[in-house]
Amino acid sequence: MEETITRQYEEDGIDFDQYRVALQPNLWKIALISLAVGVATLLYMIMKPNIYQATAVITPSIDEKKQNPAIGALASFGVSVGGPSSVEDLDTLFKSNDLTVRVFRKYNLWPIVLEDKYDASTGKAKTSWVDRLFGNDKKQKPLGDWDAIRASKDRLNVSVNKKAGTVSVSFESPSAEGSANIVKHYLDEGKSRLQEEALDRAIKNKIFIEEQTRKTVDALTRDRLYTLYGQEVEREMMARNREQFGFRVIDSPRVPDTKFKPKRSKGAILAFVLSFFAGCVYFIARGVGGEKKKHDSGRSKIS
Repeated sequence: MEETITRQYEEDGIDFDQYRVALQPNLWKIALISLAVGVATLLYMIMKPNIYQATAVITPSIDEKKQNPAIGALASFGVSVGGPSSVEDLDTLFKSNDLTVRVFRKYNLWPIVLEDKYDASTGKAKTSWVDRLFGNDKKQKPLGDWDAIRASKDRLNVSVNKKAGTVSVSFESPSAEGSANIVKHYLDEGKSRLQEEALDRAIKNKIFIEEQTRKTVDALTRDRLYTLYGQEVEREMMARNREQFGFRVIDSPRVPDTKFKPKRSKGAILAFVLSFFAGCVYFIARGVGGEKKKHDSGRSKIS
C-alpha cells in the first residue's frame, strides 16, 4: 500500500524526499534567522508605548419604537421635527467630525494623545525626523481641526449593538486616566450637542406655531395649534433636563488597569513562526530548483 502511494506521488511529480533533503541541512539556519526576527520584533515592540483603551456603553433615553402623535401633526404644518434618538443617531453623532473637533478644541487633548510629541509651551506638535527628511524644515507645526480628525480616526471606536439597543464608545491613548477622561468628554459634548439642537428646534417651532395661531381664524385649527404649542413647551422642558436627555450611560468609562496593546509576546511569536515558515519555503524552493536544473543539464548532456 505504501509503495503504491509513493509511486503515485512520483507519477504526479511530488517527491517528499527532495523536500526533506533540501530542508534538513538548513534547519539550523532557518531557526537562527527566525529567532533573530522574533527578538528584533520584540525589541521593536518594547520601544512602542503602552496603549490603554477606555470604553463607555450608552443607550437612547427614549424608546425609539414609541411614536409621538404630535410628530405627524407638526410635520403636516411644515415644522422641523426631531424624534427620539435611536442607536443609529447616536452612532452617527459620536462618529461625526464636528463632535471630534468640538471636543479637541474645548479640552485640548493633544498632551494626552501626543505625549512627548507635543510642546505645551507653544501648543504645537514637534515634527519627526521623517518629516524633516522629506523637506519639512520646520521644527514645529500648528495643530488644527484636520489634525484632530486624523488623530481620532485610529483611536476613537464607536460600535452599535442593535439587538441590545446600545452604543459603545471607546478611545485609545498612551494614558490610562487620559483615555477614560476623553471618553467622558465625548459623552458630555455629545449630550450638549443633542441638548442644544433640541432646544433650538423647540424654540423655533414655538415661534412658528405662534405665528400660525395669529393668522388662523378657524377655532378647531387654533385649538390644534395650542395643543402643539404645549407639546413644544414640554419638549423644551425635557431638553433642559440634561441628566435624562439624549441618552443614558449604562457603563461609565473607567480607568483601565491593563494595557490594550501592543501584544508584545504574541507579536514576537507570530514573527518567529512566519519567518520560520518563509525560511522553509525558501530553502525548499532553492533546493528543489537546484536539483531540477542539475537533472535538466544532465539530460541535455546525455542527449
